[in-house]
Amino acid sequence: MTSPGLNATLDRYDRDLGGRLRVRVGARRQMAGLFGLAADVMSPAYRVLVLTLILWRPTRARGLRALVASVLAALIAKRLRDAIRRPRPGCRPEGGLPSRHAAAAAAIAVVVSERRAGLGLPMALITAVGLVGRVTTGDHDPADVISGAVLGGIVARGVVWITAGRRATAGG
Repeated sequence: MTSPGLNATLDRYDRDLGGRLRVRVGARRQMAGLFGLAADVMSPAYRVLVLTLILWRPTRARGLRALVASVLAALIAKRLRDAIRRPRPGCRPEGGLPSRHAAAAAAIAVVVSERRAGLGLPMALITAVGLVGRVTTGDHDPADVISGAVLGGIVARGVVWITAGRRATAGG
């Protein structure tokens, strides 16, 4: 168990880091635009990716695993966020720790790159840019997106592990 003083210190450093990142990126108009666009596009783009995987027969199972992992990760993140009640850096009233967007995006990235070594790094980089964008736009602080991404990765690994057992017993 951590002490209230340690929690306050970590919270202060996280808020300071997020604020500094927003100031530095905000001073560079093109970079701010790129990260803002990445933050706005990430969620709908990942939804289209999952839908495409589900609709294309050879990747249907992977798409369904990505859907289950992302929804489960986002639901768990929401429950945790509502219990923790850590305010966001912006003016939105609901809590931000852990980030639901980060949890869902990381879950999708992990499942999509499952057994596809060439997709791991690109998916990680695309996801990271989108999540940094969530910080630079003031939707979250770094700890929000990091904790959400870790949660999403854990949930995705669990979904992959559970479904791998089912595939092995089903012969595929």
